[in-house]
Amino acid sequence: MDGSNSPPLWSALAAGLVVSFAAPASAQVIEIGPAGISTINGPAIMTPEGLAPIRPAPAPTKKSARHAAAAPLFVTAGGEVELSPRLLEAVAYVESRFNQQAVSKAGAVGVMQLMPGTAAELGVDPHNPEGNIRGGAGYLRRMVTLFGNNLELALAAYNAGPAAVQRYGGVPPYAETRAYVDAVMDYLAKTDTPETN
Repeated sequence: MDGSNSPPLWSALAAGLVVSFAAPASAQVIEIGPAGISTINGPAIMTPEGLAPIRPAPAPTKKSARHAAAAPLFVTAGGEVELSPRLLEAVAYVESRFNQQAVSKAGAVGVMQLMPGTAAELGVDPHNPEGNIRGGAGYLRRMVTLFGNNLELALAAYNAGPAAVQRYGGVPPYAETRAYVDAVMDYLAKTDTPETN
């Protein structure tokens, strides 16, 4: 090819720039670690394991078997402590994706990710789905009451502990806690009821 019919190089570069600027903007984070280079599109946080994406909780498109099994427990536990079953559902989704077998690195257990000490204080068995959800509902009710019905502060306290919320006078400046509060609120905004398909 002799290039006589080709556009000049600067013209091709300019066209490429126009195309790249016309595309929607998205953040791209590059991390170089022991496994080499990894790329994350969108917002990300640094965790002890490395860089991790922060993604809002997507609204489920259909009921999972775990969700279907937990749904009546959210209704019962919510009624006992005067909290919306949808709120309990949102917390359980963000905490464990309704997985009773989930165990965090810190030792939190089950659907609502209860710490064993908190479960003992609440008088529930965290390894039993009903007890786990009742305990999570009871603890969340305490946080809602403690923070004057401010849901975001109550959620932050559920995640980071009430002392951290009190120390900072609001949602603590922890990336994990802020992402957690946003994810629960996003789930509530994107879903209608526990029965939504």
